[in-house]
Amino acid sequence: MAEILPQNPPRADRSPVASWQRQHKQWLAAAVLVPLSMTLTAYGVVEFGPQVTTTFSTVTQTLPTPELRAENGDASLNHVEVIRSGDSLSRLLARMGVIDSELQQFIQTDPTARKLYELSPGRFLQASTRPDGLIREISYVTSKGEEVRIGRENTTLTAQASPAQTQTQTFLKSGRINSSFFAATDAADIPDAITQQLIELFASRVDFHHKLQKGDQFTVIYDAEVHQGSLVRPGKILGAQFISNGVVHEAMWYADGSPSGNYYTLDGASLKQGFISSPVKFSRVSSGFGMRFHPVMFDWKQHRGVDYAAPTGTEIMATADGVITKLAREAGYGNVIEIRHDGRYSTLYAHMNAFAPGLKVGSNVTQGQIIGEVGSTGRSTGPHLHYEFKINGEQVDPLAVKLPEGKKLTNQQLLAFGPVARSMKRQLSIAGQVELAQLD
Repeated sequence: MAEILPQNPPRADRSPVASWQRQHKQWLAAAVLVPLSMTLTAYGVVEFGPQVTTTFSTVTQTLPTPELRAENGDASLNHVEVIRSGDSLSRLLARMGVIDSELQQFIQTDPTARKLYELSPGRFLQASTRPDGLIREISYVTSKGEEVRIGRENTTLTAQASPAQTQTQTFLKSGRINSSFFAATDAADIPDAITQQLIELFASRVDFHHKLQKGDQFTVIYDAEVHQGSLVRPGKILGAQFISNGVVHEAMWYADGSPSGNYYTLDGASLKQGFISSPVKFSRVSSGFGMRFHPVMFDWKQHRGVDYAAPTGTEIMATADGVITKLAREAGYGNVIEIRHDGRYSTLYAHMNAFAPGLKVGSNVTQGQIIGEVGSTGRSTGPHLHYEFKINGEQVDPLAVKLPEGKKLTNQQLLAFGPVARSMKRQLSIAGQVELAQLD
């Protein structure tokens, strides 16, 4: 429809009549501004003088309907969908408006494309489609940090997977316990791996099984790898505060010169014990240190270690940092590893089902690192770990010996540690107050 224009519109702003009307309206407006105690009278504006008549004419014109098409005929529609709990791949594609039966068949049959089924809530699925709903490209980053891409060249679909280009970001989260610790970390959107690190960090100071109370608070600063805003892999805790029963516990990671750094209280005391008490989780002591009747030799012999009964395949951990000095298969011990720790101390792990991949004599291991699996190799009547603790080459009772303390910072390291610790303390204090205020 063409625009409608008045024929010969009057120039009212220059007319004597219009000028008189403006003065009349101004006097009228002043007249009605009387005190509220007086009677108000309604006034109307009367048009005086000659009236100007305006004539309009209508012009109708048919315009062609524009054609909706891409100028180059190669348009793409881009989609990003957040994966929700319970989502399937077909449901996600439907939300994107993808109509591509060939794609569905390709994903089912191609080994690389099948990785697209490894959906995790909170991650992103990205796609580029043609106007007819066929896929041009689709991409997704799995929880293992692989970016899976499926593309279409002409009529051929191909798939490839490669390590995702990630960035390291720092996150700060706080929470307050109302029902349970795990419910509080879930509410604060803290990854499970970071929650487990938090437990291990304060396990020697906070009883997470029996002593936590409603109102206990925690703040944690950690890093993680992200890809386009989506979490790919949690990293490590950089600093943490836990307030339990009114007692404040604080810790931070510090690069103390060791291969992986260590955790310290903010006054410089090591949180890491020299040795963890047990090399196997969820096990029981089936045979202690001392004289016993040997179940295979049928004779009384000195048992120079402790046996931990556990199912075949249970993970075995190095009880302290050290260097592997023996990794072999022997007639009596079966698969055995020995580790030297700081010169005086060494530990031995026997009857193992298998060694952890990549280990060899001379390998450095860290406390808690998985070095193998429980088994029943060598002279053994059932799956268990035989564990020995040696001081200057002599076996002692691992359950009775006073274990050495963790690594201490030198005086020079303490001078460098102080400013970093004070900065971390300020961050934890301020961050905790802000986050918890938002919860309230």
